[in-house]
Amino acid sequence: MKIKGKYSESEKLHFIILAVAAVLAIAVFFIVLNMTGGSLPDSGKEAETTTTTTTAAAVTEPEGFEPEEEIKEEMRDAVIELIPDNYTVLSLYYIRGLSHKDEPYGNVPEDGYYTVDSDTYTSLEQLEEIVDRTYTPEFAQNIKNDPLGYGAIYKTRNDGSLGIIAGFTPMPYDRSWKNPDYDIFPVSDTECDIKVYIHEKSDESLATIDGHMTKTSSGWRLTSILF
Repeated sequence: MKIKGKYSESEKLHFIILAVAAVLAIAVFFIVLNMTGGSLPDSGKEAETTTTTTTAAAVTEPEGFEPEEEIKEEMRDAVIELIPDNYTVLSLYYIRGLSHKDEPYGNVPEDGYYTVDSDTYTSLEQLEEIVDRTYTPEFAQNIKNDPLGYGAIYKTRNDGSLGIIAGFTPMPYDRSWKNPDYDIFPVSDTECDIKVYIHEKSDESLATIDGHMTKTSSGWRLTSILF
């Protein structure tokens, strides 16, 4: 005689099936966990927090280069010296030139240069010293040797006097450098963009000139002439 338990035979079979299914589910879970590197996926909330933090950090980054105040003051001092020197070179080599003495009997000078007639400038060294303290060495050589495309504007003549080329033709120019103003835009501790504000002579309208200066072993220099 069989003694019946609490569960029928069919109920026992159902229980066994559920137990096997549970074991299989646990096994599948651990297999998936191992395949993903042993870590659970990040929640959407954590990812959202990370994105928000990254965006906030990007917004607060400073724009452009900001040097120390001492460097900015050094740049300003340099511009104040370079602007008038630039105009001096512009006048001497491009838009005006120096007066000269005529050759005896009105002849054309044999060496192609007239003797300069000036109490202020009497030697080539004086002129080139201004050029060298204003521009980078590379651009200074261009001004001294061939600024307008037909050779050096000045040279030392055979008698030791300062000479100006006989064919000097002033470049047309109609701007006033009276009381110029400027702004500086530092690029690094040794590079700086500048804007110089002058006026058109014709109607007094504002003219803006873009330039650049760099710090060399001899100090700050313009990289080109400002027109």
